[in-house]
Amino acid sequence: MGLVAIIALKVAVAILVTAFVRAPRLRRLGAVGWFGVAVFCVCGAWLGTPFAKPAGLVAAAWTGYVVAIDSAVYSLRGHSLLRFRSTAFLWLVVLSVFLWLPFEWYNLRLAAWYRSGLPDGPLRYVLLGWSSACVWPALYETADFFLALASRREPAKARRVPPRLAAGIAIAVGVACLTVPVSLPRLDAGEFLMPLIACGFLLILDPVNCWRGWPSLWSDWSALYRHRIAALALSGAFCGVLADCLNAGANARWHAIYAGAGLKIFDLPLAALPVLPVFALQAYVLHGWAAGVLGLPISTVPCTPEADAPITEISRFSLR
Repeated sequence: MGLVAIIALKVAVAILVTAFVRAPRLRRLGAVGWFGVAVFCVCGAWLGTPFAKPAGLVAAAWTGYVVAIDSAVYSLRGHSLLRFRSTAFLWLVVLSVFLWLPFEWYNLRLAAWYRSGLPDGPLRYVLLGWSSACVWPALYETADFFLALASRREPAKARRVPPRLAAGIAIAVGVACLTVPVSLPRLDAGEFLMPLIACGFLLILDPVNCWRGWPSLWSDWSALYRHRIAALALSGAFCGVLADCLNAGANARWHAIYAGAGLKIFDLPLAALPVLPVFALQAYVLHGWAAGVLGLPISTVPCTPEADAPITEISRFSLR
């Protein structure tokens, strides 16, 4: 099954590259884009060799991936998150580090994964922070790329508000999802409870976001906006399998603790595949909530260039 998943990933990458090459483009990929492609390809090839591999090689590969995919969106659409909404992108990177911390905290209790090969001391936390900083940008940029390939345009938004009863039930179920895993006695089945964490944040925060006018799946659930939800879900699945492929060749890597150890790709259990789209959807909601509460620029999927207008011209010339 692992070999099938790897073949499917390679086919998916080939299809996306072919679609990008054939799609009408408004801009060239540019030097920045080719630099990101080179970094990702060099790091990916290095991970496939038996030579010594620096601990930050996977994080460097993801950094190159984010830069390359953002340049691809810019080439297709004429604007992208990094080039036209630099402030929002930088805050997305910063928030990505902190938004990942709750999952690390739950993992201390549930023991769904562990890491090996990382150096001791402050460098360990620098590398962990660098890796965490790539999670949300990779998900957002990949979803934006899928939407750019589909040539989707955002219509005027008519916000939908969830009924109080439905919102109350969703919040109650979300609270249960977050509290039950840490209320039970410590079990050797934490990997089966970890998916509840992603569902919990999603169910609690989505109604709140909808009421406040922040990014929300409830307000997006209409014929006009379902393509955004589909792009985010597909982005979660794609990035999750890609992460497992990069992780497989690294010396500093994470290992999943899973009872069905034989049913996995490399370290990613096949049972976790349905959770990856859910994680991407909760990432969208969680970031919208955090940015809204803190009053920060909110990154959108797809990226819209209207916000951060004073930054636009600076970004356009500095990153071209």
